[in-house]
Amino acid sequence: MTDRHSSPRHRWLRAIASGTLAAALMAATLFAPPSSGQAEPSPWRAVAGTDPAPFTAADANTQDTLNELKATLPAGWQSRLAEVKAAAPSVPSEWTEIRDEAIDPSDYVCTSTALRDWLADRIADVDPGVLATLSELGVLDYPAFDALLFETSATPQFFGRDGEFSKVIKENMLDLRRFWDIRSHDIQLVAMHGAMLQDRDRLIRLVAFLFEVDEATAAQLADQITELLASDPDLEKGLNPLFTFNAFAFTGEGDPDPVFSSLPDKIIMGDGIMEGMRALGLRPVAPQAILAHEFGHHIQFEGDLFDSPLTGPEATRRTELMADAFSTYFLAHPRGQAMNRNRLLAATQTFFEVGDCAFTSNNHHGTPLQRQRSAAWAADVANTVRPRGLVLPSLEFAERFDAKLPELVAPDV
Repeated sequence: MTDRHSSPRHRWLRAIASGTLAAALMAATLFAPPSSGQAEPSPWRAVAGTDPAPFTAADANTQDTLNELKATLPAGWQSRLAEVKAAAPSVPSEWTEIRDEAIDPSDYVCTSTALRDWLADRIADVDPGVLATLSELGVLDYPAFDALLFETSATPQFFGRDGEFSKVIKENMLDLRRFWDIRSHDIQLVAMHGAMLQDRDRLIRLVAFLFEVDEATAAQLADQITELLASDPDLEKGLNPLFTFNAFAFTGEGDPDPVFSSLPDKIIMGDGIMEGMRALGLRPVAPQAILAHEFGHHIQFEGDLFDSPLTGPEATRRTELMADAFSTYFLAHPRGQAMNRNRLLAATQTFFEVGDCAFTSNNHHGTPLQRQRSAAWAADVANTVRPRGLVLPSLEFAERFDAKLPELVAPDV
């Protein structure tokens, strides 16, 4: 059988399946001009009068730290960081898009949702230059890369800043393995915590890898980054949900980079995204829905379900709406989570919160209403297919979804 990641198109589809905004381009999006038709200006301009440049700060002491940090960085560090991010296309996700939108909403053209507003409020008072620097250095993704590269299920895992989501996440993973017909015993479930940014040894290890520097230089950079994270109380020394506002599925199969191809299949759950959903009153359903959505991407990996006649934004949208449907089918099914109507409404609201209106972008995940419709359709399938206890094979469910897709994405009016 042909390797599903062998062609450039397959690698592109994989890159956008569980995420869409290339993390390597994140810094560039911070300084983009407002999109046409976007009424609300970037809050960066409201604060600084213009888009901020990295390595600038209003506070003199913070500026000293930034100057030292910039002087310590090795030559060509931007290219090296971009290479690493390109080798792990699953790290940027629909969740990190919301994070990036919170940093600069002028890059997006969709009506805000409560989740976007919540995250934007958490960073509203952070020095724009500091935030731009953290973005340029990739620090917003350090917890994600640490979990991807170094965390394994062999070490004790807890979910949520204080482990408050551990029980529901672990139990649901067991249920997902049982429910779906794919090989899933090798998928490792690991957590992403902002606390790794406070662990000097872990930060040194990651910085050394990302920038290909010796341990002494890595230690110097790590200490400077730590000082930067402590420069603003709203950053919470890395515990702000901005740094873990992510959840993603990963497979290294077919990746030409030997570091990433050697990694096991994973689902990585960030504290920040679960904290945000809890703030919206969607606990405990939202963590279950998010986990089941990421498991849905592994169904797509295993079933070669990225292949379709669609391209560009339509291809991304199909992939994400299908994962929403896989998730809700499991949540609604009598042999899955058998959720009642009220809990299913919370699940569909979870997907509504991450919809977007970037119709012409390859990053398009589906509008809020399209995502809500896909989830509602899947719940209906779970409750109407007979015999009642029948679990549709994953490929058959995907076929039904593809047949329904034109109706799910039809215009609202």
